[in-house]
Amino acid sequence: MKFNTLMLAATALAASAVQAQSTCTEWSPCFREGYCDSDAMFCLWGLCDETKSFNSTSCWQPEGCASQLVTFDSSADVIGIRSYTGNPNANSYLSIFEPDNASVVNGALQLQMNYQAEQNKGFGATASGSHTIQYGRVTARVKTASVAPGVVSSFIIRNDQTGDEIDFEWVGRDPSQVQTNYYFNDILDYTKMVAYDVGADTSKDYHDYTIDWSENSIQWLVDGKVIRTVNKADTLDAATGKYLFPTSEARVGFSIWDGGNSGAQGTQEWAGYPTPWGTGVSYQMFVDSVDTKCTGGDQGTTTSDGGEQPTDPTSVPEPPVSTLPGGEKCRPRY
Repeated sequence: MKFNTLMLAATALAASAVQAQSTCTEWSPCFREGYCDSDAMFCLWGLCDETKSFNSTSCWQPEGCASQLVTFDSSADVIGIRSYTGNPNANSYLSIFEPDNASVVNGALQLQMNYQAEQNKGFGATASGSHTIQYGRVTARVKTASVAPGVVSSFIIRNDQTGDEIDFEWVGRDPSQVQTNYYFNDILDYTKMVAYDVGADTSKDYHDYTIDWSENSIQWLVDGKVIRTVNKADTLDAATGKYLFPTSEARVGFSIWDGGNSGAQGTQEWAGYPTPWGTGVSYQMFVDSVDTKCTGGDQGTTTSDGGEQPTDPTSVPEPPVSTLPGGEKCRPRY
């Protein structure tokens, strides 16, 4: 998920990071969006820019996929990114922002959004997986923050460098709906968004949401039911001869953010607006568990599936494209 540039700058200055022109120093070797430093916020694979760092080995290497079930029984299951030392087996998820609004509460990952008066909007949270993934099946048991208009919850697989992304998103204006989308190379084509009626208030109870990603297709499932299938073969762009299909190694992530007070009309109409704020008001998204099954080649504990075309008899064809109200289909990337 793309880091907010202003937030990065403020955090970097507070940490006495040095501003970079083209290269970094051996003491602050990792380059990210105009700044250099030496901790995970800058050196983590997917965030660190290898082309502008001190040398070719400054950025940390991708951790690879791990087939695992994370149940958030320990506070160590999520850690602030500044405290992360690079061992993905010790900490399953990293809280990306400061202040840190992600924590383990009563056996679940809690992502909280609080009001930020100086910005006149909420400041949320993002938790990103410490392992990477390139093809596999990820099931997250989620209770959303869709209790009020404007509050956006998300479950995504994303590579920040390439802009490849697969996601589930929930918006507060419609708590019974989940939206699915995918992006290639940061081409923000919102017309591919497809909505699905879960049939219940997603903020009241947990539901299982699955992204099943292979070399040839993506499937989205809700409570074990396939709700959408995209085949790579159907994403061919005739003009360029390229398949507009996400293939980059990426990270699993969860976010809560304020779409209703974003200031962008299209985003506000999409999420619902204004987001209600008042004394003591905060919003929470919960993740009870994340079950990852790796299927890509050479990724830690994974075994290769050979990249064969899935033949799941329960798969469904691509539904008609949904459109958003208000015409404008822009929203911030996070």
